[in-house]
Amino acid sequence: MILAAGEGSRLARIRNGTPKPAVKLLGLSLAERTITACNAAGIHRFLVVLGHEADQVRAHYQEIAARRHCDIDFVIAQDWKLGNGASALAAATKLDDAPFLLTMSDHLIAPSLIEQILLARPEQGEVSLAVDRNKTGVFDVDDVTKVATSDDRVVCIGKSLEEWDAADTGVFFCTDALFSALTRAHEQEKYSLTDGVRDLAEAGKVNAIDVTGEDWIDVDTPEAFGEARRRLLASLTKGSEDGYISLRLNRPLSTRLSAHLATTGITPNQITVISFLISLVGAGLLSVGLFATGILGGLLVQAASVIDGCDGEVARLKHLSSPRGAWLDTVLDRYADMAVTLAVTFAYAAVHPGPFPWIIGFLAAFGFILASYVTKEFGIRTGEPYPNDVLNRLKRRDLRVFIICLGAVVDRPFEALMIAGALTHLCVIGVLMRGWKRSGLVERRT
Repeated sequence: MILAAGEGSRLARIRNGTPKPAVKLLGLSLAERTITACNAAGIHRFLVVLGHEADQVRAHYQEIAARRHCDIDFVIAQDWKLGNGASALAAATKLDDAPFLLTMSDHLIAPSLIEQILLARPEQGEVSLAVDRNKTGVFDVDDVTKVATSDDRVVCIGKSLEEWDAADTGVFFCTDALFSALTRAHEQEKYSLTDGVRDLAEAGKVNAIDVTGEDWIDVDTPEAFGEARRRLLASLTKGSEDGYISLRLNRPLSTRLSAHLATTGITPNQITVISFLISLVGAGLLSVGLFATGILGGLLVQAASVIDGCDGEVARLKHLSSPRGAWLDTVLDRYADMAVTLAVTFAYAAVHPGPFPWIIGFLAAFGFILASYVTKEFGIRTGEPYPNDVLNRLKRRDLRVFIICLGAVVDRPFEALMIAGALTHLCVIGVLMRGWKRSGLVERRT
């Protein structure tokens, strides 16, 4: 169940007349980000509680349902202005006796957080609440709903608690006991969801599920919206998984570009093709063999390497990652590598006849292909992924493209190709030796 009935008045400046659930953050609405997080955790059936601008919000969720291939039903909360507890109570007649997940349309939640609370199925008459015990890491601590716990039970909850040890993430795993508690609170003219949960907590019926370390944020103010945007962009950096050039140069540039691309209709696969075409143009300029065209070609190849990171980033921002997209990216990267290698070799051979340039070009191309192949084989033969150690980083595509770009800038593209090729072969041999030793250990164990 997703509560999407509120007006979102504190986001008025950002909403600009758009219903709060439909407000877009880096290409996806807040509503769609909640749906996709649940989808990733295995949830595909939803009941959305409507209120403010119900028709527009319903239409937006119906678009999401068609795009994300999930089942979304609706209920209108006539008393939504009273509070989110009144909104939740409107869904009581629409749900059966089975436990259900409850969250808000304006909460960004990591799928792994949802997976954790789904493992904590509440007993009949109870509710489970995902809590974050990292008090110093909570954004806007003054506005967060605070929780006091004892022996993994919530004993008190509210925004004004002075003694508290966890924050309410806004994600619940509920039984129909919640509706009974909300009804009791309603009879006392208390209409917030917190009022109902407090009623259950006083009876010892609320489990505190520790999800500390999982990412979540309540996007209900312009400041929280900006923080959510920052976190999403920060999540694109792969850290230790990136190569040295990607980490220091390509990724800082590509994430800025991806932030803009995510707001357009361009797809990740289209970005992959554009990057490939830029590489081909760069290769064509490198093949001419002139200093000026070589510089431009080298810079274009490096620009394509930066853009090549955007396809995956936009896919992750918009939850569009797919095996087909990853496959297309891998294949076109290999074609681009071969085109650049052939272009540099051809230009050098035009003024240095003989077999030497072609032998070097062949060896470099062979090394670039093996660079990807050898780590995949490591995983197949040992049953574990190859670690992202120095060898893995040095053989990555980002470094060899950057080396060739620098070589073109100083009018030494062929020498740069030789360096990149030799470095790649050394790394491939190192990975092979490590894999040989590791696979021998695996064989002895089996």
